[in-house]
Amino acid sequence: MAKKDEEKTTFITSQGIFCYTKMPFELRNAGATYQRLVDKVFHKQCVDDLVIKSRTKYEIVRDIEETFKTLREINMKLNPKKCTFGVEEGMFLRYKVNAKGLKVCPDKVNVVLSLSSLKCLKDMKKLNKKLTRLNRFLAKSAEKSLPFFESLKKYTKKSDFYWTTKAEEAFKQMKQLIAELPMLTAPREKEELIVYLAVTKETVSAVLMTKREDKQMLVYFVSRELRGPKLNYTSMEKLVLALVHVSKCLKRYFQAHPIIVITDQPIKQILSRPKVAGRLQKWNIELGEYEIHYRPRVSVKGRILAYFIVERPEEDSPDTLMEEEEELPKPWILFTDGSSCTDGSEQD
Repeated sequence: MAKKDEEKTTFITSQGIFCYTKMPFELRNAGATYQRLVDKVFHKQCVDDLVIKSRTKYEIVRDIEETFKTLREINMKLNPKKCTFGVEEGMFLRYKVNAKGLKVCPDKVNVVLSLSSLKCLKDMKKLNKKLTRLNRFLAKSAEKSLPFFESLKKYTKKSDFYWTTKAEEAFKQMKQLIAELPMLTAPREKEELIVYLAVTKETVSAVLMTKREDKQMLVYFVSRELRGPKLNYTSMEKLVLALVHVSKCLKRYFQAHPIIVITDQPIKQILSRPKVAGRLQKWNIELGEYEIHYRPRVSVKGRILAYFIVERPEEDSPDTLMEEEEELPKPWILFTDGSSCTDGSEQD
């Protein structure tokens, strides 16, 4: 705290009047002030969590010295009890991070696996909150959670809650998936990222991946439930909506990397039509700011990608949005009275 501002933090106790000499987080805008400081100094840091990444022992010593020098310049102290050095794996922002990628915290998984059948509306809301934190690791999470969403919609009162058989089966299936959550990979700078899309009647889903040594590595899962008028969109429109949704959720990846959309559907042709209008025109403008390329699908390998084999429901017609414009039965004829030239003309 600046000397002139210390008296503004004065508080009274039974032992006397005191004030803060260091800025406490309880003060209004203290968190924002602190964040501006670390953003200015470290450029990339999340609140009070700091990770120093190094590849060799020499780089570890060099990077730690540079970090400590920076901390001294801004007069910032570290708590030794919360510091760990020279580890290959550690917890960061409630995730387990190592050189290979990102894994979910085991405590989060155990909390969900230890749950029994839900008995009230409050338990259902707690479950949905826990699943939200695991969505990035779950393929088509919205589709698998539909029975839970339906229960919340139907039973708004505590006394009306009823745990259905369908919800119980979905809950058991969800537990099996959570017990085997995959590891996510952090993309490298300027690395090409791959997107697979899939839609159903009530949900849209996507997976972001990267390719290394002929293997496709998972980066992020995105899924969303459709409501209201969006349920009536054609499956092709839902595919474009899925791409728009993943571009908004993972904007930092779309801005920093070239994106390859693997699809057998004519998304590019539909968006590039000269007379595209309405929401498709809006989505085309939104996607235009990114470097997006489209490639046809090849053989799909891996258990995770099996969820994205079917892009759209089979019962939908593939030509829903590709209808040809109807030609007029007879051409129109314009009759004029007087001269007609490039400068103008007279007409009746």
